[in-house]
Amino acid sequence: MSTLSPSPTRVLILTASMGEGHNTAAKNIRNAILAQVGSNAEVLVVDPYTRTNPLVNSLMQHGYTLAINHYPRVWKIVFEMLSKPGMIESMGPFLTQLINAVHGLVKEFRPHVIVSTYPVFGYILAKVKKIDQAVDAPFFTIITDSTIINSAWYRYPSDGSIVADESTATVLINDGVEKNHVHTMGFPVGIEFEDFIPTPPQHDGIWKLLFFPGGTPRRALETLHQLCTLTNARITIVTGHRKAIHNTISRAGIHQRCNLIGWTDKMPELMGSHHIFIGKAGGATVQEAIAAQIPFVVSHVVPGQEEGNIALIQQTGIGALAAANPDHVLNVVKGAMVNDGALWRTWRKNLVHLQKPSASQSIAKFLLEQTMTQTNA
Repeated sequence: MSTLSPSPTRVLILTASMGEGHNTAAKNIRNAILAQVGSNAEVLVVDPYTRTNPLVNSLMQHGYTLAINHYPRVWKIVFEMLSKPGMIESMGPFLTQLINAVHGLVKEFRPHVIVSTYPVFGYILAKVKKIDQAVDAPFFTIITDSTIINSAWYRYPSDGSIVADESTATVLINDGVEKNHVHTMGFPVGIEFEDFIPTPPQHDGIWKLLFFPGGTPRRALETLHQLCTLTNARITIVTGHRKAIHNTISRAGIHQRCNLIGWTDKMPELMGSHHIFIGKAGGATVQEAIAAQIPFVVSHVVPGQEEGNIALIQQTGIGALAAANPDHVLNVVKGAMVNDGALWRTWRKNLVHLQKPSASQSIAKFLLEQTMTQTNA
C-alpha cells in the first residue's frame, strides 16, 4: 500500500532587478532552503516587475543604473524622498499593475511564507491583503542594506525583518519597530562561503587587486591608469553588465596589463583569490567581501543606501573610503601594502570577527520554521 508524500512547503521570494544585491540575496536564500536536510520545499524566486510592463520595467532599471553611476546626487534625492512616509503611498495609482501581479502570484503559488528582498513589497503586500483577506501567509523582509536604512524597508506591516548586523537592528528598533520583530541573522551570502578558504597574505611581493568599477567609464579608466603604476600588483577587472566601461577599457588597451572580465557568476571565487577589493559598496558586495575576508576599498559612492555600507566598512575597520579621485584610490591601496601589509593585516583580522558564512542556512531554517503552522493547518 503506497503512502502519499507530504505536500511541499512553498516559499515565495519577491525580488527586483534594481541592482544585483536584491537578486543575490533572494537566490542565496532559495539555495539554502533547498539544501536543508530533510527539507520538502518548493521555492519560487520572482521579480514581479517583469510581470507588469516590460518596457517600463526596463526603463526603470536603466534609469536606476544611470542615476547611481552618472547622477548620484539625483539618486540621493530620490532615495530620501522614498524614505518619507506617504511618498510610496502617493504612488498608489502607478503601482496598480504591480499589486495585481503580486496578488496573482500569491493566488497561483499559494505560499506558506512570503519573503521580500526589496523594500516596496511591504507596501504591495499590505495592499494585497486588503484586497484578499485569504492571503494570510506570514511575511518577512530581508534587509539588504546596513547601518543607514530607508524606512520603506520596515514601515509597513510584516511578521519580521531580518537584518545583517546589530547596528542595523538598532536603527529599526530606535525608529519604533518592535524588538521581537527584528532578527539579526547576517546577510544571506552563498552557501559556498561556509567552507571558504580566503587567499593567504602575499608572500612573493605581488598583491592581487580585484577592481569592480563604478561611476563613469572615464573615471574607471583614470582609476585603472593609477592602479597600473603599481609594479607589485596584478589587477583583475570585473565590469559586470556595464558594457560601456568594458568597451572603454578594452579600446584603451589597458586590459593587456590586467585580466579583464565582463559578467561572471564567479565573484566568490574571485574574491577568495585576491587581496583587496576596489569598487562601490553595494549591499551584497560588501557582505560577500566580509564572507571572503577581502578588505574593501570604496572607489565610488552611491548616496543613500550605500552610505550605510560605507559606514559599516569604516566603523568596523575592514577597509577604507577612497572616492575623492583616482589618486585617492591609489594612495589608499599603497598605504594598505606598505610595511609588509600592516594595515591590510589589520583589516583582515577585523573581517574574521564580522563574518557569518552560515547566515543563509540560518535564515532558511528560520523561514521554514515559520511555515509549520501553515502546513499543519
